[in-house]
Amino acid sequence: MKKYLYSFYILLFCLFGFLYTSKVLEISKYNDEVRNKIDEYASSYNFDCIEGSINSDGVVLGYSGIHVDKSLSYSNMKGIGFDKKLLEYKNDECILNKDSNKDKYIVSGNNIINNISIVIDVNDGKYINSFESVAEKNEVILNYLMTVNYLVNNLDNIKRHDNILFKGQNKDDLKNFYRNLHNEFYCVKYLNYDTLNDCEKMDLNSINPVNYFDKNILSNVKKILNKGVIIFIKENKINLNEFSSVIKYIKSRGYNIVSINDLLF
Repeated sequence: MKKYLYSFYILLFCLFGFLYTSKVLEISKYNDEVRNKIDEYASSYNFDCIEGSINSDGVVLGYSGIHVDKSLSYSNMKGIGFDKKLLEYKNDECILNKDSNKDKYIVSGNNIINNISIVIDVNDGKYINSFESVAEKNEVILNYLMTVNYLVNNLDNIKRHDNILFKGQNKDDLKNFYRNLHNEFYCVKYLNYDTLNDCEKMDLNSINPVNYFDKNILSNVKKILNKGVIIFIKENKINLNEFSSVIKYIKSRGYNIVSINDLLF
């Protein structure tokens, strides 16, 4: 009797081992398929950083890449199956990105995407509503460069705060601007005030307005229009009269006019 029971247990053990091994092989094969699908997706999706450049005026930002994080993605899908919703990603940051270069002036966004930004240098605000009206009619977003005095006097009338840039003459102007806006903003090199050091200490980026025009804006824009450029336009009646033509020309060349934050991402 004992001999039969022993044989039965041996047979049962072997059967269990066979089923377990088959299940393990099945799961292993299933998980290998998941890995293969992740690898296949990553090979077509991944792209590396396209580095920017530095010139005498400042930094042209790079275009950061993105990779599928195969290890984390596999952990999410293990035992479930391939699902794009469970993919994890990691950035391939360029060396010349805005967060790592606050000690340098930015002169341009990346030269990969067909985006540009327009910044209106606010004078007394007399024509700002008209500039904004032209922009809205053409479905584009403008940015505004202003002093702390203009900001304080018009804060309640400003629709959005994420497209405002700072110009001033000293550190006190900068501190007051920061205190009133309560929002991240870009500093702009203005007159004799070199904003770079003071803005870096406040964890802010600075822009060098190399493409600044106070007149003849259409002819000047035609000369410098390129991917990533930041165009500064003086607020005055002459420029307002040309402004609609400028927007139409830029759009006709296939460029998108975006906010400064969307340009310098």
